[in-house]
Amino acid sequence: MARFSSISFIQLLLSASGALGALTVDLDDTDSIKKAAALVAEDLMSFYTGEIPGILPGPPPDGDYYWWTGGALWAAMLDYRSRTGDTQYDDKISEGLLFQRGQYDDFLSPNWTASEGNDDQAIWGMAALLAAETNFTAPGVDGLTYATLAQNVFSEQSSQSRRVQNGTCKDGLRWQIYLTNNGYNYVSTLANVAWATIGARLNLLNGDNKTETDSVYDTFAFLTASGLLDDNYNVFDGTQATNCDEINKAQFSFAAGLALESAAAMYNSTQGNKEWMIRLDGLAQQTLDVFFPSGVAKEIACEPANCNTDMTFYKSFLHRSLASTVKLAPYKADLILPVLKSSAAAAVKTCTSGDNGRMCGFIWSGKPNGLTGAGEQDHILHPIP
Repeated sequence: MARFSSISFIQLLLSASGALGALTVDLDDTDSIKKAAALVAEDLMSFYTGEIPGILPGPPPDGDYYWWTGGALWAAMLDYRSRTGDTQYDDKISEGLLFQRGQYDDFLSPNWTASEGNDDQAIWGMAALLAAETNFTAPGVDGLTYATLAQNVFSEQSSQSRRVQNGTCKDGLRWQIYLTNNGYNYVSTLANVAWATIGARLNLLNGDNKTETDSVYDTFAFLTASGLLDDNYNVFDGTQATNCDEINKAQFSFAAGLALESAAAMYNSTQGNKEWMIRLDGLAQQTLDVFFPSGVAKEIACEPANCNTDMTFYKSFLHRSLASTVKLAPYKADLILPVLKSSAAAAVKTCTSGDNGRMCGFIWSGKPNGLTGAGEQDHILHPIP
């Protein structure tokens, strides 16, 4: 039997947790856990029709999944592959990522460009970056690499044309790319921290790069000055581009997780710089306090009854960011691991639905809503330490 580090073992354990409600699994046996994780991956892929490669799960009437959730799907499957060595989905992962890369290898896909936002593009960029980080099979397209796809996204979003030009929100990355899109005049925290996360992770992948590190410094300076990140390390949703004093104080786990992951990556790349340690400590504690009431993950802005389909994917990114934080800053393991373990135990109890009796639910605390879907499976499958 292969030996696992404690972090890798727990990541695999929680990746498999979606199947534990319906199966008897020996949690001390990594082979047993791998088998359970395989079932969760199978259930997630059952939502992918492949009718339009890279879209999850395809256009209506198959569901109201938006384009960006395809990026979430492939990130989950790449995480699963890297932990288990299961390569059976490689062709679908590769097809999904490459089909949507667009003419200029930047995830501005012609079939979605008109409605695509900066956050959507970044999510696909992060999936490609994960492919590079986990040594996924090379694209096999004219020397293209997955790191290049992520770099192109980062470079385009670094452009001033994507940003607010003046006023109190100057230099903030807009939510939408195009003036004609609803939300162009909104500065989304998620878009800003997603861009910063790509920069921080590219910096770790490729070695020290001033442009990439500056992007993270500048993002946190902007978020702090604007109040989108407050003194208590709350991460708020966004603000109107015309006035950064009017903050939308809704909090979503996705944005908080990526802010934390960016800080952890910078802590790692600066060999424990005190500034980044302080920021990392504050974000880690507040993220757990806000999104894990009673030790169980909760999308506080919408649970129990007001979450749309997009929001069912958010906790998957929260979990992955917490996993990444433990790997990048191992001293945070004692804080993060116990909370994720208790949350996983609650998640397990929801995995009893669907025709196969093992589909997982979205609400892990309180009364389940009985709904299952791709987002629910996705946020179970993402490895969490």
